[in-house]
Amino acid sequence: MIRHSHGTSESWKTLPWKKFRRDLFRLQRRVFKAVRAGDKRKALSLQKLILKSSSARFLAIRQVTQLNAGKKTAGIDGKKSLTFKERFELEELLGTLSNNWVHKGLREIPIPKKDGTTRILKIPTIADRCWQCLAKYALEPAHEATFHARSYGFRTGRSAHDAQKVLFLNLNSNVNGIKKRVIELDIAKCFDRISHTTIMDNLIAPRGVKSGIFRCLKAGINPEFPEQGTPQGGVISPLLANIALNGIESVFRYHKNGFKITDKTPESSIIEPSIRYADDMVSAT
Repeated sequence: MIRHSHGTSESWKTLPWKKFRRDLFRLQRRVFKAVRAGDKRKALSLQKLILKSSSARFLAIRQVTQLNAGKKTAGIDGKKSLTFKERFELEELLGTLSNNWVHKGLREIPIPKKDGTTRILKIPTIADRCWQCLAKYALEPAHEATFHARSYGFRTGRSAHDAQKVLFLNLNSNVNGIKKRVIELDIAKCFDRISHTTIMDNLIAPRGVKSGIFRCLKAGINPEFPEQGTPQGGVISPLLANIALNGIESVFRYHKNGFKITDKTPESSIIEPSIRYADDMVSAT
């Protein structure tokens, strides 16, 4: 357990960041393997170790306050940045309350869209974002072990370029791409309408983290849809969306000739599972 009597810039910069990353990755890899092996109890125990790890907490604070694009964005408390002393204090707070974290409200920022409408970006406080990042470190490896192979959005080691490559290989002339068609699906207001029940039912996490995620979801609910939606400005929101949408790649399938798929439809007549990036999906056949 690392403790510093005074939080100075020098003491922050000299922290062993490479060692922190190695320690965290080692735990995350064990979580991934445990879920793959079907040992959920072991995975939950390892997730608790991540929450207790000072390495993970320091990395979460550094990610939110120094590395993320929105690091200077204030939450409802108006705080845009943390002093070095406040970062060390927050690390201790996360260590004490990681299993019983209570989210504050969300700051709402209207963002104009190309079609003339606006979407509401909901921003948690810096402390809440740090907790979300810590929770993400514990949740991500568990769910990476279960995510569909054709999902590319907001996943470690995957990008839009990977999705483009799969489409290119399936549509080029060597595989009769000129005779194929592309079917696109976009889920309207996906982040605003995701079911809280679906997320919570599919979450692989210790009880304390589940409670924290539930409070996170309820912190920025729309009064008209109290059981739906995730805060789009949250660090963990993309992961929660992937958890809720996982598996839809295989459901979104069509008969090559446009006919309805039945139990007797041969697999050779069905389009391959879709390629999904967040809430956008494409099938090519």
